[in-house]
Amino acid sequence: MPKAIAQPNKTRSSMLSPAELMELLKSQYQAADQVRRGVCLLNAGRYDEATAAFSKARQLGSTDRSLPSYIAGCLVGQGRVDEAALQWARRVEEAPSDSVSRIRHAQSLWAAGKAGLAIESLRRAVRDDPECAELHFQLGTMLAATERFDEAELRFTQALTIDHEQAESLISLALCCGARGAASEAVTYLQRAQARRPHDARIGLLLAEAAKAMQQQGLAVRVRANIAEVDESEDRRGIEELSRLIEADPDFVDAFLSIPAGEVDERVFAMLLSTLEVALERQPEHAELHFHCGRILDRLGRRDDAIGANERAVEIDPTFTRALIELGKLYRETDRTEDATTRFEQAIVAGAEFADVYYLLGNLYRDQGQVGRARSAYRRALAINNRYEAAQQALAALSV
Repeated sequence: MPKAIAQPNKTRSSMLSPAELMELLKSQYQAADQVRRGVCLLNAGRYDEATAAFSKARQLGSTDRSLPSYIAGCLVGQGRVDEAALQWARRVEEAPSDSVSRIRHAQSLWAAGKAGLAIESLRRAVRDDPECAELHFQLGTMLAATERFDEAELRFTQALTIDHEQAESLISLALCCGARGAASEAVTYLQRAQARRPHDARIGLLLAEAAKAMQQQGLAVRVRANIAEVDESEDRRGIEELSRLIEADPDFVDAFLSIPAGEVDERVFAMLLSTLEVALERQPEHAELHFHCGRILDRLGRRDDAIGANERAVEIDPTFTRALIELGKLYRETDRTEDATTRFEQAIVAGAEFADVYYLLGNLYRDQGQVGRARSAYRRALAINNRYEAAQQALAALSV
């Protein structure tokens, strides 16, 4: 039945690995493509094919949330249901008029296997606050899940009377209509829900199935489903949510940058840049955020801006070795040899005693005709890693 019972008491989980993130992004884009395909097939009256497309989208983990919201949601875990039920029960005692607490308490009871108590809890809540659409909806959801469809339908109808825009009540009402064989009514409600949430593969799938049922009953059917457009307000909310998670752990950006070029759409990195910029508005003196912002700018081909971001990071923290090394590489790639040399030297003084840093510095010395310094840098690289083949070859070529 509609709307799985949500679990309260969420906590932070570990960050996604590059492989997990890559799979997540691919699935999200493939699912969105399948939803768009399903809508086109639905409007063409090809209901079996539309059903297959929407089913594929759901298998891929389709969601009607924006990409930043989706990623942020994947970083959040869930708590234990028995403890949650006790916590929300205390909240209800403290604030009996708080509908959110009453809903969470009932959901916690349901998740703990106490369906009867959950339903009775919501019945009391509805009596106390009969004008709350969400209370009617949640009670209807639990009634439908226990196959009390007649009463559930009344609850969903009441929820829509109070709030005409509640998409979940439209979906649930359609399912109740389907349970009593009223496919035509189900299609009407589902078309209204699909217009509100065109990204949602579940709604598309239900609409295709209801339209097919009408067709099998010999009824005339014509579906007008909507293609999803970018929801800028949802994107903004998602970016704000994701920015706070990245602010707490900026190294999560490494997972994005580990994805090979060409493997994901450039829009992913544009979204990530917007997310970092939002975080920097809150913490303009956060050197690490400037550094990561610079790396994303470089990935987007905006090298001058990338240099500016990393210079800001070093201005805030002159010993920030990662930013110093990044600047060395950026200057080397833009033929600013002296600036690159300076930044690599500063990185080493700040503690970046790494073989590859000495090797890159050796190359810069060599290119400037400073053979002795180049030889010393290559030897230092080999002292750190005696199997560093590139440094071995550079040193041998220098000797010749």
